Amino acid sequence: MLKIGHRGAKAYAPENTIASFKKAVELGVDMVEFDIMITKDKYPVVFHDSRLRRLTKKFGRVSHQTLAEVKGLRVDETETIPTLAEVLAVINGRIGIDIELKVRGSAQIVVQTLRDYKIDLSTVMVSSNHPGEIKIVKSLEPDITTALIFRAGNAINIWFVMDFAAMMILPLTKYYISWVFKHSQADYLNINHRFLNKRKVALFKRRGIKICAWTVNSPKKIEYLKNLGIDGIITNYPDRL
Repeated sequence: MLKIGHRGAKAYAPENTIASFKKAVELGVDMVEFDIMITKDKYPVVFHDSRLRRLTKKFGRVSHQTLAEVKGLRVDETETIPTLAEVLAVINGRIGIDIELKVRGSAQIVVQTLRDYKIDLSTVMVSSNHPGEIKIVKSLEPDITTALIFRAGNAINIWFVMDFAAMMILPLTKYYISWVFKHSQADYLNINHRFLNKRKVALFKRRGIKICAWTVNSPKKIEYLKNLGIDGIITNYPDRL
């Protein structure tokens, strides 16, 4: 089972920062998960929100800032916002990486960065709740492992609407998820742990779907999911896995 640090080791260091990734490595993760936003001048930076306010106290969107402007900000007043290239350099192939594409139009930029830095693609997972971005990644680099994220709230589109409708008809949810997964051409299903139970995991396994659960922090829940035989757990507390 993959041990995946959420935004590095979010419980112990500011999320999506170099300090957080170093802490996750120290705690023995197999992979770190982190988020990609794209700056105004088309650089991939590691940041979760589309807006800067929550973490930097600056108003505005990442997409409206240049790389130089983003690099002038601080997360929790202490850490800089890293570029994808900086994170790749720090990880340096020691562990795997799970790169979440938060916005459309980021797949090609991220793949090109991986190529530029000659990253071993066998260590890379690219995940998104935008199925189209996953398809682009697969078309550009079939050796990259991909994951459909279900369900995250940053995609307000037809998929979000259909997800919501599926939640209203709970007995159909597991079949709907399987259909969305097949459409995305992903290798993994990265899913909110609250959607998982013994029956759903058994169904997904019968259909050949590999499962990573997010974001699981309770020791009791971690043990429960381990016993279900899922393929990975994403957590803020890597030392609990």
